[in-house]
Amino acid sequence: MSAISVGARLDRLPVTRLHRKVFNLVGVGMFFEGFDIYIAASVLGATYKTGFSTLAQSGLFISMTFVGMTLGALLTGFLGDRYGRRFTYQLNLIVFGAAALASAVAPDMTTLIVLRFLMGLGLGAEVVVGYSIMAEFFPARIRGRWSGMMCTVVTAGLPVSAFLAWLLVPTFGWRVMFLLGALGDHTDLHARGGPFRRIRPRTVSDSVAAQGRRHLQCCWP
Repeated sequence: MSAISVGARLDRLPVTRLHRKVFNLVGVGMFFEGFDIYIAASVLGATYKTGFSTLAQSGLFISMTFVGMTLGALLTGFLGDRYGRRFTYQLNLIVFGAAALASAVAPDMTTLIVLRFLMGLGLGAEVVVGYSIMAEFFPARIRGRWSGMMCTVVTAGLPVSAFLAWLLVPTFGWRVMFLLGALGDHTDLHARGGPFRRIRPRTVSDSVAAQGRRHLQCCWP
């Protein structure tokens, strides 16, 4: 059966537990993508107040975030087509998680800026692969509403990061925010089965499982 006919059959299938599980797994990563973008305000306020950074360094920190996101999004598009969505999604979690953990112990602002650039690579990759999975896997007739819910999940990172910064930074310092990001990344990576695990896709019907295995290689069981 051709890829076109498999895709048409997938579009006719109802939303099932599998779709919801994929949404939840992708949503965890996307939530922490939003969370870690928005922590910049609380982190930079604390680093400037304590003398860890200057105004110029704070501006560079923000710039490197979005430079990294731009390059990460661009590279992930090519890598995803070449090596598959699973590989790039796991890879971006590893890059981001390692950089976030290292940021929590950065000895100076210059190091933190470099690590923020690496985090930006992972954040940009998360956006591309996450929405690619939503577009490829969810039936066309309900894709808009599920993508909208995913946007809501990402945006929810703003109030959560602001609240946790208000609650934790005065007591534990700004480094704790990067530890939270690394913890969320580790949780998401573990939920997806660890780095580069060979996953046997399950589809919502036996016939599509036989005919659409390659089409669904981007998904998790």
